[in-house]
Amino acid sequence: MLAVSPELINSVEINTQAFMTLSKIAFSSLERLATLNLNATRLAFEEGTSGFASLLQTKDAKKQQKLLGATPEKATNSAAAYLQGVQEIAAETQSEVTKLITSYFSSQGRGSDHSTGSLKGFELFKGFAQQITDMTAANSKVVGDATARISSATAALARKGA
Repeated sequence: MLAVSPELINSVEINTQAFMTLSKIAFSSLERLATLNLNATRLAFEEGTSGFASLLQTKDAKKQQKLLGATPEKATNSAAAYLQGVQEIAAETQSEVTKLITSYFSSQGRGSDHSTGSLKGFELFKGFAQQITDMTAANSKVVGDATARISSATAALARKGA
């Protein structure tokens, strides 16, 4: 018969709880991201449809140019709101995972060998999480800059046409 030590049972329980919690965090974040994507798509479709309908109903060329000039601003605002939502979800997920990993390593870190390994693992995870945060911030800045350039170019075209 296989002898199972209390330490092994405790370790299995901790690992199982950590995995279950991590799974809940991942599914919750994916659900929130899917909801955000659906809402953003719905909003873009509704704004596009109403903008196109307004454009078709307007017979005056100046009013049409004005409507066309307002479209990029709405799109820019929608894109910025979407990116902010994605960034909030990513930051909250990172925070929850960091808390989970911290509690996991603190519970696994009993004894000098485990403590050293856990500390190195935590430092690796912390560095990885920081890289993800930096990458997300850089991507958000690039998208924001590109959106601003598109908006200003479209506004300049609208002014030329008017």
